[in-house]
Amino acid sequence: MPDRTTGRLSAGRACLPGLLLLSLLLTGCMKEPVIPLPPPAPKIVAPVRAASPGPQLTFDLAPAQQVLGTNQVTRVRGDETLLDIARRFHLGYDEMEWANRGVDVWLPGDGREVVVPVAQVLPEAPRSGLVANVAARRLFHFLPPDAAGRRRVVSYPIGIGREEYPTPLGTTRVTRKRAYPDWRVPASVRRAHALRGDPLPAVVPGGPDNPIGTHVLDLGWPTYIIHSTNKPAGTGLRVTHGCLQLYPEDITRLHDETDVGSEVTIVNQPILAGWQGDQLLLEVHRPLEEHAMTASAGEAVAAVAIRKALAARGRSDADVDWGRVRTYVQAQPGYPLPVLRDAPDQSTYLATVPLYAAPVAQALAPPAPTLPQGAWYLDLGDYSGENNARKLVAQLRHLGPPVPASHRPFAGRHQVTAGPFDDRQHAERIAHRIQVELGLRGEIKAPTDTGA
Repeated sequence: MPDRTTGRLSAGRACLPGLLLLSLLLTGCMKEPVIPLPPPAPKIVAPVRAASPGPQLTFDLAPAQQVLGTNQVTRVRGDETLLDIARRFHLGYDEMEWANRGVDVWLPGDGREVVVPVAQVLPEAPRSGLVANVAARRLFHFLPPDAAGRRRVVSYPIGIGREEYPTPLGTTRVTRKRAYPDWRVPASVRRAHALRGDPLPAVVPGGPDNPIGTHVLDLGWPTYIIHSTNKPAGTGLRVTHGCLQLYPEDITRLHDETDVGSEVTIVNQPILAGWQGDQLLLEVHRPLEEHAMTASAGEAVAAVAIRKALAARGRSDADVDWGRVRTYVQAQPGYPLPVLRDAPDQSTYLATVPLYAAPVAQALAPPAPTLPQGAWYLDLGDYSGENNARKLVAQLRHLGPPVPASHRPFAGRHQVTAGPFDDRQHAERIAHRIQVELGLRGEIKAPTDTGA
């Protein structure tokens, strides 16, 4: 007869391993199977930016150098405009606007990071005398070698001829230099000003308020000159009757450093390519209206420039990201960008360019101004939005010469006032300028008027 006790013991022994395993698990003597954790999220590392060289006007020039300078970014301070930043960095209106599409020129916004397109691909032209690339709005002055044989080039922003008065292309020479010249106004210019309600005399006396500025370089082409302006905000735009226009602070240096007889070459090259170190850069500008090209034509021009640069270093088409080339030709960013396959794209590239921090600490917003008594003013209206008032004040600051102006809260809106002016005649002259330049009528306020 079977031993039931033994059977029970045997059954109990058979259960022991399972009970022991459960006991060990419960007492922690055996570890549970390890499930691997997901890898930690990669740390976001801020891009490393090189030290910023800051504003640059003069560049060292190596024999085979093709690109000048380095693109940078900076942050807007307070109420400064893109034009304020442009002038600080020796750039023109169009250059800053092209590089910062969608940013308000007059109110970019405090703290906003903006592109400063300092880098420039040199055009296909002689490396001597003066060379202007009208598409890029730049004038390059190739200085003679110094005693050690080193060469430098000065790069100036320029205004150029309007579509109906295009700047001529070709080669000429500087025939004369003049300081504080009288301006014998061409008939075409007088007609244009008369149509605007801003008539000019036959001769404008020399001086800082002269529309052609304080210094002039005469060229071998009759009626065409290199000059400055009393409206510097237009530098970098198509604003002249065919002449080249510089900032007032630049024309003095160009006048002093340029010899009579220097060769002047003017080209129109909106698409350029060149090497900077081991990077191939493509620079695409918006073509002049009278030299407009289709996207496919632009791509063909870019391909020729790129292949010429590749051949100079024994590289092939396979090294280039042609999709990126097509994107840049269509977008026309206006500053050099890398196009090799292993190079960063535009956003990644801009995240690593030097950040320029202006040395002057940002000032606090000024309090609403109190207008002094005993002066004349112009009431330029009140606006529901503060930004509209601020924009008008910024535009008045950039008229030539600048118009003092301010805005202040008034009855739930924002009032813009220009002045103070010494007398009624002064106020009337400024009122006329504002009407001609901005199409805005102002109401003259005498010293005794309420709110003046």
